[in-house]
Amino acid sequence: MTTAEHPLTRSGLREELRHYATKEDFANIETKIAEMESRLTWRIVLVMFGAAAAGSAVVSVIDRFAS
Repeated sequence: MTTAEHPLTRSGLREELRHYATKEDFANIETKIAEMESRLTWRIVLVMFGAAAAGSAVVSVIDRFAS
């Protein structure tokens, strides 16, 4: 924090800017988001196939008992 009595020096500015995100940080975040999106897409597809299989099994059991 700078005040009139304590102006910001070059080393102080480096210390302040050390906490901010860089372009590399944003690139890493974008990569991680893309990887998570891919994993979540596969999980959704697998859940849909599982639900379809479970639904067809229930229909098959109901059909056997109803006949």
